[in-house]
Amino acid sequence: MVCLNSSLDGDRAMDSPSKQPASFACVVCHDRKVKCDKQDACSPCSNCAKANVECIYRAPPPPRRKRDRGTIESMSQGRGKYLRRNTEFERNPSFTQNHHDSAEGKQQIEAGKSGSGRMITKDGNSIYLDTDLWTSVSNELPNAADVLGDGSDGGTDDFSQDVSDDYAILSTSAKRDILIELHPSPLNIFKLWQAFLENVNPLTKIIHAPTVQQQILDAMSDLPGVSREVEALMFAIYCIALISLQAEDVEKSFGESKKALLSRCRRGAQLAFKNASLLRTSSSVVLQAFMLYLLCMRSFSDPHTVWTLCGIAVRIAQRIGIHRDGAAHGLSVFETEMRRRIWFQLMIIDGTSAQFCGVAASPLPTTIDVQPPMNANDSDLDPRMTEPAYEKPGPTEMMFVLARSAFGKWLFRVSSQAENSNTGPWAFLSSSSMPLKDKDKAIDRLEAHMEDTFFRHCDKSIPLHIATTMMARSAIYYTRLMAHHPRLYKDPNNISQAERRIIIENSLKMIEYADYAQNNPVVRKYSWHMVNHMPWDAIIFMLTGMRHWTDSEEKDKVWQLIGNVYSGHIGTMGKNAPTPLHMAIENLIVKTWRKYIDECNLNHRTPTPCPTIVESLLAKAAGISSLQQEDENLEAVERGVRPQDQSRHDRSSSQFGLDAENFDFLLDDGPKTWNDWDNLLGNFEGSFADDATYLS
Repeated sequence: MVCLNSSLDGDRAMDSPSKQPASFACVVCHDRKVKCDKQDACSPCSNCAKANVECIYRAPPPPRRKRDRGTIESMSQGRGKYLRRNTEFERNPSFTQNHHDSAEGKQQIEAGKSGSGRMITKDGNSIYLDTDLWTSVSNELPNAADVLGDGSDGGTDDFSQDVSDDYAILSTSAKRDILIELHPSPLNIFKLWQAFLENVNPLTKIIHAPTVQQQILDAMSDLPGVSREVEALMFAIYCIALISLQAEDVEKSFGESKKALLSRCRRGAQLAFKNASLLRTSSSVVLQAFMLYLLCMRSFSDPHTVWTLCGIAVRIAQRIGIHRDGAAHGLSVFETEMRRRIWFQLMIIDGTSAQFCGVAASPLPTTIDVQPPMNANDSDLDPRMTEPAYEKPGPTEMMFVLARSAFGKWLFRVSSQAENSNTGPWAFLSSSSMPLKDKDKAIDRLEAHMEDTFFRHCDKSIPLHIATTMMARSAIYYTRLMAHHPRLYKDPNNISQAERRIIIENSLKMIEYADYAQNNPVVRKYSWHMVNHMPWDAIIFMLTGMRHWTDSEEKDKVWQLIGNVYSGHIGTMGKNAPTPLHMAIENLIVKTWRKYIDECNLNHRTPTPCPTIVESLLAKAAGISSLQQEDENLEAVERGVRPQDQSRHDRSSSQFGLDAENFDFLLDDGPKTWNDWDNLLGNFEGSFADDATYLS
């Protein structure tokens, strides 16, 4: 009893106003771990005054009181109420408790109608909780903002008000960065928005264009007052719109280089994401902005970085609950549809970025129940709608996105039936666990579905329909090539003529589509997307297998196609240093062309005109060879060695500037096997150079 009274006396002493509170440092001094001499709220400490920064004092949390028996009994009664309420929730999953109904009408904690998870929403932001710990305590939170505390617009620019230092990585300053100077002029903002609507939005469809357009118009008239979420979206739109435009068009329309304008907008986007607290956001608008920025990054960053950042986007989506269908959690019809679009596009971005890195897509949560987006135009959707939109039976603005989603679902379904499904969705095509005839039947079913659902509805006068057909058919040709690929044979030279014909036809069609995408003005506005998908396997197979062909006209056609496609690709690479993959392919082009000319001379046939890129490579090879020989002769004489005794191996190695130990297979006749080419392809995907040279 004495001990209990002593404890209570201690509590009273702690609460006594006569006791002086402990001294705490200001935010800046706390972060720097130096002594703070701040005396009052009106004057800064000497350290902040010297650094000329705002001195912010964060009040310490109230001291924790020891619990007496009355407190323990009160807690026990509270837990009993919670258990009764939780039991009611288990009996009736639609049971909902709203806190502060009168004063906090906009705040609500809604129970999910499916699964064990819960969706907590407030003012368009949301958190999805599906662990036992969080779902069990969510009813005890007096305010939804306690869970949603994500640093979004809360009426203050001070990020340091958070009681945790875990988020210090998000900011280098205690104030919101003002980005007005980084925004383009109002006229140029509108031009970039129009470019986005024309070039990017039809291939992504993760925003509702009418809604965002009004937000941008409002922001243009009051940039200082724009919310952090919308500002992040605006800068992401600027960046991806610029990526979609040709350099000469940017300079003509905006009066400055694409490189300079994009660099400024990228800086603005990075600061905008910092202002919006990206890593702790609960805003779907910030997630939309980040996804657009990831698409933009493919043009100036390496695939491994993009793939890693995709993981952040997926985690944000799971935090918001995008992976759970909004219809089952009481969300509006409009918000549910937009969240479905976001999730399906995010899965495409994550899957393709993983493929570029040569890894399997990350395993997804088993709790995913989000339904596919509707086949509806933006004009069919409205934030105030209370009933789902009518799904059109024919083509809509969603055609490209839905076709990609259909292919992804087919790939996931078929790969999950293969024995080695753990190695990625594409592995079944190169696996012996599934007979070749079964692979072909699965691909036939895919082609029939795409034909019935999409191809027969396509209008060849509409660019989006053309792009959809090209994308879907190229994907089908790629799956057939992978299923019949020469790397699956122990001896590729012994492939039957029927098999070889299948490989040739699918490779040829892939290169034809790549050529069309690069050079046809009708779909030029979508080239920002298509440039990331070079048909390397098809090009390599054509070059290595052409000597076995008997059709001379087909050879002529292939040379023109490869010349066009590779020339266009090199053009996008700018002044970047060639990768080992480029050097190997260029070496292969030169050797194959020379054999082609020898064959034409032997058969007294006129060869096709030499493509410009091949002429350039021939001249480059001849120039390097002559200069290399002169240098080697001089070095040999200086060492007292006859030039003719120099190793051919050393000459070839120095010619390519490569480490001979690691790249022996590039020498002489180039890569010997498809494993060698696969290694080069894998290395190439992670070897993009800095964007300053890429965009020059």
